[in-house]
Amino acid sequence: QRCCVCGQSGATIMCCMEDCDRWFHLPCAKEGGCVNQYISPFSSFCSEHRLEQEVEATPEPDTVCPICMEPVEDRKTFTTLVCPTCKRRELYLDCIQ
Repeated sequence: QRCCVCGQSGATIMCCMEDCDRWFHLPCAKEGGCVNQYISPFSSFCSEHRLEQEVEATPEPDTVCPICMEPVEDRKTFTTLVCPTCKRRELYLDCIQ
């Protein structure tokens, strides 16, 4: 299969959305905005069908990721998540994955 990110053959991960024919390599997923869920049922999504968090929260000034301790952007982005439990803490997607 051809990777929808780099265009090379050998892609082994398929978007789980019905009727989507996009495939990608695991190393290309991050670069291409694809999402892999490492919890059951282990779903993968291309950049067009990736899930978005429904929580609307704006980080407070000087917020840092509690995992890497780096500053978190002051706006909602694909690279940050809001903690689903407390709905106040911002985390980097890379730190969780």
